[in-house]
Amino acid sequence: MDTLKHIEYIFVMTSVAEFPTSGVELARLLANAAEKPICLLTYLDTKCNTSPQQAEQVLDTWSRQVSESSHIPTEYFVLPSREEFPDFMRKAEASTVIFALSENPGFNRVRTFLRMTRDLRIPYIFVKPYFDNIHLRRILVPVTFLIEDREKGPFANNIGKAFGSEILMMTANDYGHKAKATTQAIETVLEKNGVTFRSLTARKDSAKVDLEAVERAPAEKAGLVIMSASRSYGLDDILFGPKELHCINRTDVPLMLINPRSDLYVLCG
Repeated sequence: MDTLKHIEYIFVMTSVAEFPTSGVELARLLANAAEKPICLLTYLDTKCNTSPQQAEQVLDTWSRQVSESSHIPTEYFVLPSREEFPDFMRKAEASTVIFALSENPGFNRVRTFLRMTRDLRIPYIFVKPYFDNIHLRRILVPVTFLIEDREKGPFANNIGKAFGSEILMMTANDYGHKAKATTQAIETVLEKNGVTFRSLTARKDSAKVDLEAVERAPAEKAGLVIMSASRSYGLDDILFGPKELHCINRTDVPLMLINPRSDLYVLCG
């Protein structure tokens, strides 16, 4: 497909080797609540050995299946390369993009996807092929001392209102008061909008509370974890991967990432 008919899609980035069941299931939930269309998206990769025509045929078939089964307008688009992704997202005025990970060549490289999304101003979500029982009844929100964690508030609030979700606020176990202040600010917004929330006691400090959240999410019956991406990559992040890479690798529930906004905060190293 050369052009898109709508704007503000819920995008599902997928391999053409296997149908992105969990990604589509989450996209349906979001699309129904937001009254947005869905778009299946892929890119041509040298390791995939898939021609543009083959990719178009597969996504065309899948998009028809999704549209017919869910009654949600569903389209598809094939990018010539992953380098086209950032500009395409901006021009498409995307609402959200879901990365449907798989074990197929080209679509199990989380580091690659994290580099592709560094400048996104929309939330992006990672799901794995074995995720089942996708739901948004309970959302886990770890909160650190970083000021940009306040950005989690509007997303948690919107999801809570749309799905009647219970928001689990997990405040980092820090010596200072910044994480607690941010949690209180988010809870004030939730309370004002009638969104149910409760507090969880974190065992870890701000450096490790995100990883604790993804590890505890199944036991807390959370269907989604919301966390902030790294402000910038230091040497350790470059060598061993940023915190979000490790969280994605360890998570057993969908993980939503939000990029810090340099136009709102002064970002230090």
